[in-house]
Amino acid sequence: MARITVEDCEKVVENRFELVILAAQRARQIFAGEKVTIEKKDEKKPIISLREIAAGTVLVEKLKEKAIERFRSFTFEEESDENLDELMEEDTYSPYIGIEVQALESDNVPIVDESELDAIGIEE
Repeated sequence: MARITVEDCEKVVENRFELVILAAQRARQIFAGEKVTIEKKDEKKPIISLREIAAGTVLVEKLKEKAIERFRSFTFEEESDENLDELMEEDTYSPYIGIEVQALESDNVPIVDESELDAIGIEE
């Protein structure tokens, strides 16, 4: 039965990998309590979801949208965009805040005597 169902589904969804994702999404919806749109036989939820896709009783585009939402780890909302901008401004960290950097002038560079270099073991 499942092989025939997959072949029927390929007429609706050409890519088998996409079909697996969509059927899994629909099976999750059925497990969550959504009504089955076809006549139920004594079949498991994944087979029922494949049969629904093949029969065209569920919208493939809606399943795609729900599957994409499920795979996203972070979704933006209009209200949270403003808050996110504020948080980014507040939460920026710079290790150089409060430190003044001054350029060294040639007069302030210490001059090292050659005897001091010999004493610490540095050759020219």
